[in-house]
Amino acid sequence: MERKVLLTECMNRRVLAILEDEKVTEFHFGSSEEKKSCRLGEIYVGRVRKILPNIGGAFVEIANGEQCYFALDGKYTSVFTNKIGKKPLVIGDELLVQVEKEAVKTKQPVVTGNLNFTGQYVVLTSGNRTIGVSGKIHGARKEELQKLGQDYIDCDFGLIFRTNCVEAEETQIRAEIDKLAENYHRIVEYGKMRTCFSCLQSAPDPCVQALRDIYKKDLTEIIVEETVEDGALYKEVQTYLETEMPDELPLLRAYTDPSYPLVKCYNLEGAIREARQERVWMKSGAYLVIQPTEALTVIDVNSGKCLKKNSHFPEINREAAREAVRQIRLRNISGIIIIDFINMKSAEEKKELLAYLQLELKKDPNPGNVIGMTKLQLVEITRKKIRKTLEESLHG
Repeated sequence: MERKVLLTECMNRRVLAILEDEKVTEFHFGSSEEKKSCRLGEIYVGRVRKILPNIGGAFVEIANGEQCYFALDGKYTSVFTNKIGKKPLVIGDELLVQVEKEAVKTKQPVVTGNLNFTGQYVVLTSGNRTIGVSGKIHGARKEELQKLGQDYIDCDFGLIFRTNCVEAEETQIRAEIDKLAENYHRIVEYGKMRTCFSCLQSAPDPCVQALRDIYKKDLTEIIVEETVEDGALYKEVQTYLETEMPDELPLLRAYTDPSYPLVKCYNLEGAIREARQERVWMKSGAYLVIQPTEALTVIDVNSGKCLKKNSHFPEINREAAREAVRQIRLRNISGIIIIDFINMKSAEEKKELLAYLQLELKKDPNPGNVIGMTKLQLVEITRKKIRKTLEESLHG
């Protein structure tokens, strides 16, 4: 697979598009001119405003009037800057919190006291002090990383080795761990001296931030339109790569043709229009109908104009599974997802399709999970809510 990244401007917003084998699979939009809310990854000194034991949560204010949901799961020890009572958490406590999920629809942002510091190769966690390895890493390489992690078992933080560790040198990984640990300790000490509602770590623009989380395997180019914002976008990306991802700097390319911008060259507006349509056609002539509701998203598979006979329905279902996964990622659909495939006759056929669907979902950086199939042959999937959907991003 060949992976490519484009950064340009579309619909008066910065946009990062990820292409896999020349097909758009993911969009990330920059913040609007006036930042309306907190960004993923930002760290604040927050104050507890409400505690709701019946739902196992609390509300923490991170700025005047901006309250976020905070789960009371008790799995880690928070960093307090001003502790009032002896109970684990009381109203008025001040503590360090990090934005874990953006505001979605009517739901407020979610924050956590388990601070995460994410690099290319590892995630350093302040609360969960275990050593973990990405589920996409197997065999001898997984054992090597687990052994490397044992050197940090007595530290005041935990580590998660990311998928990009597969091809990384040990020196690169250790250097990044040292850098993240230094940043973690600096923020904790700095935070204890700051007033409530202080932002201790700002997140870069979502488009630039998305570069960090892209799989590096098979990444061939990072193409930035140099004419956007009079070259400011290119310089920002270049500086970010020099500081955070120096190994990827040779992949950076400046696109300089104002007569034929990247948006037209790769038909990004067409891809966005497609990702907002209810009906998605496939090569076989079959199509998907994608309908989001307040509670879940339903994807219906229809044979449409497909001229193949019933014996080819398993093939159509596999094509539909591939396209459904692409659309889930493209539209950033999350939560509960129900897919109604074309009826399957045998238990073996159902089993094969579910296994194939799960394999496709694993290719997503935010992989969904196949829960199973109901008696009505409806396939149930869940996908973690982290960012806004494509539709919400275009309006926010």
